[in-house]
Amino acid sequence: MSTWPASVFQHTMMTIDQFLPSGSIGPHMTMSTSVVVRGELDLDVLDLAYDDLVARNDVLRTVLEHDGSNWVQGVRPHRTARLQRDAGPAGKAQDFAEAWARTPVPVDEPPLVRGQVVRLDDGTHLISLVFHHLHTDPPSLGLAVAELGALYAARLSGETLPPPPLQFGPYVQARADAVAGRLAADREFWRENTEGARPVSPFPGLTRDWSGPPRSTALHLDVLDADQAATLERWALRHRTTLFAALFTGFCLAMAERSEHRDMLVATAFEQRNHPDTSTLIGPFIHPSLLRVRVPEDADWDSLTPRVRQVVRDAHDRAHVPAIDVLAMHPDVVHAVATEPVGLCVFQYLPASGPGSEIAFGPATARVLATADPGPTGDVGLMFRLHRTASGALTAMVSFDQRDLREDLVRELFDAFARRVREPLLSAAR
Repeated sequence: MSTWPASVFQHTMMTIDQFLPSGSIGPHMTMSTSVVVRGELDLDVLDLAYDDLVARNDVLRTVLEHDGSNWVQGVRPHRTARLQRDAGPAGKAQDFAEAWARTPVPVDEPPLVRGQVVRLDDGTHLISLVFHHLHTDPPSLGLAVAELGALYAARLSGETLPPPPLQFGPYVQARADAVAGRLAADREFWRENTEGARPVSPFPGLTRDWSGPPRSTALHLDVLDADQAATLERWALRHRTTLFAALFTGFCLAMAERSEHRDMLVATAFEQRNHPDTSTLIGPFIHPSLLRVRVPEDADWDSLTPRVRQVVRDAHDRAHVPAIDVLAMHPDVVHAVATEPVGLCVFQYLPASGPGSEIAFGPATARVLATADPGPTGDVGLMFRLHRTASGALTAMVSFDQRDLREDLVRELFDAFARRVREPLLSAAR
C-alpha cells in the first residue's frame, strides 16, 4: 500500500471534521456527473472499462488516515468494481441522474466512486458517476467520463491505454517538497495577514437559530451573458488583473455597503493544476484559501481593483498553507467564525471545464446531462459559487443557511453584486 501526504484540500476537510463531524466528509459530500449515450453500447465491455478506470486512478482507491501527526493518503489495492445496472423510461433520465447524485459515497470504502448505467427505453443509455468530494474537483468530473469513454473504446478494439503519466499522491508529494523551503515564511505572512480579522456579516443585526442543524438551500441565478462576461474579462486584462479578481472586486464593493464593517475576510478556493501531466488527471486539485480586503469608505473600481489584485495574487501564491491552519493561528477568529451568524462567507469562481459537448464511447456518442444539483456546500452560511458555462455566460449558485438568512435578503445582496460587476461594462462601452 502506497502512502502520500494529504493534499491541502483533503487536510482541510479532515481537520474540519474533527470539530464539525460529518459536516465536511460525510458520505453525502459528493460530486456527480451524468451523460446520455446514443448508439450501440456493450454493457459488459463498459463494466470492464469502469473497472479499468478505478484500477488506473489511485485517488479512487485512497483512504485518508492520521499517522499521529499528519493526515496521509493510503492507496488501497484494487478490487473489482462494477456498475450498477437499471432500466427505465427515457423521460425519467433526469430523475435517475439526480437520485444517483444523492447516493452516498463513504470515505473509508474504496472505490471512492459509484457508477450506474441505465438502459432507457428509447435505445439510449444513461451513465452516472458520483464521487466523494475528498477525491475530485469539478474538472475531474468531465475528465473521468472522457477517460471512461476512452477505456471503453480501447476494450472494444482489444487495445490497452498507457497508464497515467502521474498519480495524485506523487503529485502532492512533489508540490509539498517544492514549497518546503518557504513554508515558514508563508505561514508568517498568513499570521500577520489575518490578525484581527472577523467574518463578514452581510446584514447588520442578523441572528442564528441554533435550535436545529444547518438548513442550506441554493438559488441558481444569471450574472452576465456571454458578451458581457467577455467584455468584463477584456476590462480585467486591460487593468492587469483576472476575471476572478474583477468579480471579487465587485463582491467586495457590494458587501462593504451592507456589512457592519468594511474589513472583508472571505474564504475561497483555487484550482491549481501546475504540472502539465495533471491536465487529464482525476483528483481534488483544490486549494482552500482566504482573502482579506479592507475596503475604504471612498473605494471605487479604480482604487480597489489593484488592491484586490494583490490580495488574490498573494493568496494564490501561498495557497499551499491550508486555510484551516491559518484560522487556527487566531483562536478569536475561529470563535467568531463558529459563533457569529453566517460565519465564514465563501466566494468561488470556476472557469468553464470539461471535455466538450460530445464524448466518444467507441462508435457511440455521449452528451452531458444538465443537472440542478448544486454540489456539496457543507456547513456554509453563505456561498457565492460563480461558474463560466461552455457558452461563455456567467452564472451563480448562491447557497445560504436558512438559520441565518432569508431568501429576500440573499437576492438583495446578489442583485447589488450583479449591479456592481456591470459597472466596468459601462466604462468599456464608452
